[in-house]
Amino acid sequence: MSERNRRDLSLDTLDDVVAEIERLAAGEVKTMGKHSFPQIVRHLALSNSMMTGRIPAPQPPLIMKLLLPFIRSSILKGPVKPGVKLPANAEAVFWSDEEISLQDAIQMLKESVAHYKEHGPLPVHPIFGKASREQLDRLTCSHAAMHLSFVHPS
Repeated sequence: MSERNRRDLSLDTLDDVVAEIERLAAGEVKTMGKHSFPQIVRHLALSNSMMTGRIPAPQPPLIMKLLLPFIRSSILKGPVKPGVKLPANAEAVFWSDEEISLQDAIQMLKESVAHYKEHGPLPVHPIFGKASREQLDRLTCSHAAMHLSFVHPS
């Protein structure tokens, strides 16, 4: 996917993520890439819910477990980059082909964010291990900004 297909977007808090999604939902949008706007919002809700243990996370493959200690710091600090290929078991969880309405996806995200605010992240992230709340908030916002950068207001 070309960088020119993406909007320049930075989000600092989970409230910013929700506000950007609601702003986009208020009008017509065009999505670049293979996922629809509702699929992206559902993906963000699922990812966020896994940080609190609200839903179980798929197990990462062995190779990822072995490499993660070497790349963990750059992932937690830097912007999330597009193009990461998920293992089949994670792809099925995070990117279901099942249709979802935009309003249902937004409600799912709002419930996930409310749960996160009340219960916070797990002491040990299911993929990234031990990380501070600040690191996980930054990762979540960067992840959301990356995916939402493919959604363009019409």
